Amino acid sequence: MGVRPRCAPSRALPPALPAALPGVGSRGRAGEPHPPSGDPARGYERFSSEYPEFCAKTKSLSNVSPPSSAEPLDLGCSSCGTPFHDQGGPVEILPFLYLGSAYHAARRDMLDALGITALLNVSSDCPNHFEGHYQYKCIPVEDNHKADISSWFMEAIEYIDSVKECCGRVLVHCQAGISRSATICLAYLMMKKRVKLEEAFEFVKQRRSIISPNFSFMGQLLQFESQVLATSYAVEAVSPSGTLRERGKTTSTPTSQFVFSFPVSVGVHATPSSLPYLHSPITTSPSC
Repeated sequence: MGVRPRCAPSRALPPALPAALPGVGSRGRAGEPHPPSGDPARGYERFSSEYPEFCAKTKSLSNVSPPSSAEPLDLGCSSCGTPFHDQGGPVEILPFLYLGSAYHAARRDMLDALGITALLNVSSDCPNHFEGHYQYKCIPVEDNHKADISSWFMEAIEYIDSVKECCGRVLVHCQAGISRSATICLAYLMMKKRVKLEEAFEFVKQRRSIISPNFSFMGQLLQFESQVLATSYAVEAVSPSGTLRERGKTTSTPTSQFVFSFPVSVGVHATPSSLPYLHSPITTSPSC
């Protein structure tokens, strides 16, 4: 019995083109026959030159260099990893009151450029970098739903006022400048300007758009609002102008007794909608 010869393994053929590509039959463009089979690379080059619409251009892997592990992530500032919202420095809430983050509190150049003389650190873990150069006060509050930040409102307000009376400027900051420090600034505006939380929130958000006090802090601010406005009503009831206010109640809006304008140091643009916060109804005199 003879031995059957062993067959050599067959080479895998490239996948066939679809039977009916749009505009492509058994013959090429203008009736030309397809090139004979041969080198797949040359066949692809011929096909791609005649039918570029059916070919996807890809970048060769040899031309792609892997990212270096030493290159920093693009988080806003390529050299320091600073978020975009912190690159512009602290924002002015009032001429003597600024809101920012721990990054700003660590930048002495920014603080000096703004004339900051004191810092209110609303955190338990952010360091005070320049204690020999600025005045500091710490409010050790965590950013969670269990923290009682409202118990610090009056102490923080008194500290900000003490800096103002000395013709200084205070930066209120926490870690990110989003929740805790924003809450303190909102409480200050509500207390000193006698405005509702909604008005104060919109005013601060126009200057630092990322503010977002946590849900518990917002509830504490709403409770603080009721206390502040209740005190305002009590003062009006015993003031000499109380009777005049009573006469104007029929023509005034419900919040008219709390209307005022915040001072700002930026220029007022001619277009009313370009800086809507400049038309906020809150008014005070500039700081010393």
